[in-house]
Amino acid sequence: MPRGKNRLKILLDSSQAALFAGIEIHNKPLIQYRYQTSILLIINAWELVLKAYIYKYIDKRKVYEKKGLHTITFSKALRDVKSDINTKKGNSNFEAVASNLSLLSDYRNDLAHFGNEELNEVVFMLINKAVLNYDKFIKEYFNKDITKQENLILLPIGLRSPIDPIEFLRKNGIKSNNDFIKSIINTTKTLNENGVSDAILVGFDIQMISVKKAINADIIAAIAQENPDILIAREYRVTNNPNAPEVRINQLPPLTYRDLQSEVKKQCPTIIFGKIFNSIMREIREDEALCKTNYLDPQKPSGTKKRFYEMAAVKIIIEKYKTKLASECDI
Repeated sequence: MPRGKNRLKILLDSSQAALFAGIEIHNKPLIQYRYQTSILLIINAWELVLKAYIYKYIDKRKVYEKKGLHTITFSKALRDVKSDINTKKGNSNFEAVASNLSLLSDYRNDLAHFGNEELNEVVFMLINKAVLNYDKFIKEYFNKDITKQENLILLPIGLRSPIDPIEFLRKNGIKSNNDFIKSIINTTKTLNENGVSDAILVGFDIQMISVKKAINADIIAAIAQENPDILIAREYRVTNNPNAPEVRINQLPPLTYRDLQSEVKKQCPTIIFGKIFNSIMREIREDEALCKTNYLDPQKPSGTKKRFYEMAAVKIIIEKYKTKLASECDI
């Protein structure tokens, strides 16, 4: 790195260029190796801005290794900045940002040296959060508003709908054997246990908390020991006015009765929709967490109605069916 008086400017300009390149490559409609390339560039952008922070706020000399032949690694820069910010502003101020970057760095290292399984939905959530964190970081510590210079947005016109992170977590998150997904879950859990509520993924906060305490989150991923499916609840406040009256809107579960039967049959082909199944369904209908009733006229709950069921009901039905079937066979 040049040792002239413009070192800080060079670091910041190069960092910003790397960030914009990463975003632009990600947003191209037809490109191979999209996330792999974007990660490399966004991590490079963060590495340079971290070194700029060290140069400005800690010690110019600490940007270099001891012999002064080259600059420090990304990991070393991240540790130094994290330690400095947490010391000055509080022990957990930079924890979520550092955790997000550490996860991306681990994924990048696997890509660079071994290749990796494609996890586009997960990587999207991580790099998008990293970009938002970058914008906040460079505003706070270098008084630079990069949004005034560029307006990089993704125009979601194409042949396939944009990814749904929530649906990905519902279907794949808890059932995945991928170590990277597990490391994200474990990192989130550790942050929560340490009292850090900031998100490491974009778009929503994840809180690993007791099902009974699942409150005050935009999206709640409730993972119960007896039922390890991911249950999603969404809560919204449409005004910033804390004195405004609250309105509760119930979101209907995704499965109709026919959908439920089809899903149960798919997962348990030997099931018979007879006496045992019907008795279990009576229990399911009484559980408001698994079944909700929608009336044609909400003002007349005795009128025409239709029931909708949560995905979690599928596994419970199958387990209860096998238990009751075994019990009858014993008799």
